[in-house]
Amino acid sequence: MAQKIKNVHGKFTERENELRLSIINDTVNMGRPFHLESDRFSVLKRLNMTEKEYEEICRRLIEEDGMVVEDNQVNFIYPVSALPTNHKVILADGRTFTAMCAIDAVGAAFTFHQDTEVHSACSGCGAPVYIKIKNGKVMEYSPKEVHALSFPLGELENWAGSC
Repeated sequence: MAQKIKNVHGKFTERENELRLSIINDTVNMGRPFHLESDRFSVLKRLNMTEKEYEEICRRLIEEDGMVVEDNQVNFIYPVSALPTNHKVILADGRTFTAMCAIDAVGAAFTFHQDTEVHSACSGCGAPVYIKIKNGKVMEYSPKEVHALSFPLGELENWAGSC
């Protein structure tokens, strides 16, 4: 039987995704890595979550590559990079962040369910790349020769490590 490929959202339960999306939004709103200890209190209250449930879900998100943590800081939580990258995303609501890679930047339109602009750079030559997504469709892009490579994600356990 063929393995069903799940996107990152499909890897987790509804409750796990509530916490994951809350950490994503807090990271974008604060403009810095989410700290699992000092930033947790607002999340616990907002999600009506116990400390035990929070710790269990955080452990699962880490184990299943839902987020990358170093020194209790969430540095990467798909598609957001709390550390600077060359892949800037501007959301329709005015918030900005950097994505883990250019493809993740494009995927941000679907994570945040809003129009986006991506300002990136070609990983080969460094030339600027611009993509505007509106209503889930690419509306503008430059250069006109822009290409994206794709491969079956189901063959990989750690998608983020393959960008």
